[in-house]
Amino acid sequence: MKKLIVLLIGLLFIFQACKKDELPEQQEYDLAKGVFIINQGTFNSANASLSYFETDSKKLINNLFMGVNKIPLGDVAQSITLWEDKAFIVINNSGVVYCINRKNAQITGKISGLASPRNMLILNSQKAYISDLYDHYISIVNPTTFELTGTIELNRSSEEMVLIGTKAYVANYSAYSQDLKNDVVLVVDTETDKLVDTIKVGIEPNSIVADKDNNFWVLCSGGYLNEEFPTLWKLNGLNGEVLHTFTFDVLQSNPSGIKINGLGDQLFFMNKGVYSMSVSDESLPEDPIIVPGGKFFYTMGIDPQNSDIYLSDALDYTQNGLVYRYDVSGTLSDSLEVGIIPGAFGFNY
Repeated sequence: MKKLIVLLIGLLFIFQACKKDELPEQQEYDLAKGVFIINQGTFNSANASLSYFETDSKKLINNLFMGVNKIPLGDVAQSITLWEDKAFIVINNSGVVYCINRKNAQITGKISGLASPRNMLILNSQKAYISDLYDHYISIVNPTTFELTGTIELNRSSEEMVLIGTKAYVANYSAYSQDLKNDVVLVVDTETDKLVDTIKVGIEPNSIVADKDNNFWVLCSGGYLNEEFPTLWKLNGLNGEVLHTFTFDVLQSNPSGIKINGLGDQLFFMNKGVYSMSVSDESLPEDPIIVPGGKFFYTMGIDPQNSDIYLSDALDYTQNGLVYRYDVSGTLSDSLEVGIIPGAFGFNY
């Protein structure tokens, strides 16, 4: 009898332990307008996460993807692309892209079979491009069916992309696993899905945007070891002609993350602080609109509706990071604690 009681007590403890390990019920959201915050997580730890900030109510939701879908986001969340009712989250080290519904964050599709995806460019309902760090080609996918449909050979790694007319301009940011120098923008004909040209710029083109005049801008750091002075390039998006080259006057500076406002007429970039300039300016700005003040800005996003500036601080890259929201004049309005290494923003309107 005593043995039976002991056995029943033991089974009770096991049952209770199993109940504690069960995942909570799936959470449901009807997301108000706001911004998705992609938290990269630490490399090889599979602790990437998704945060969401509702701009009017100032409500912050952390671990949104896990809370809704009950699976982890993956290893190193790289970027986010919003299109129609979808948001595509590129998970670099996991080699996948998740598609979620923009209103409730529920998974609606998944693109697999990628080596090291970085950024996504939507062309239409049947075709999108995904750039890659390790593989020397762009993957062609169907954003509606989530199928891989082809590749575009580049002989280089690829990073950020912009579309002007029928041409996709692709930054060759990293020299990793390639013999060629990383100082070009690749030109892809989106009608034939072929590489048709390369345009020489500065070393390490880290970011690229298109403006209202069908020009595109390429920010080059000058190299990881400061091999040359950093540069900002303005190019004609219709023919690839170089219209202007701006050279930074400090070799050791490290400008990055060029962004543009919703009207396409005002540029923003980071260089310790945040600088802004018109697309018609003939020289680089001298003074920042946001001074770091002890903060170490990691990435930036610009709200397309009101030009609010979102800046992330990864702190020590192991603890939860911070996101700061400033208005366009550089006045701080919000400070948010999000996930580990906040690295990209997607504005959801």
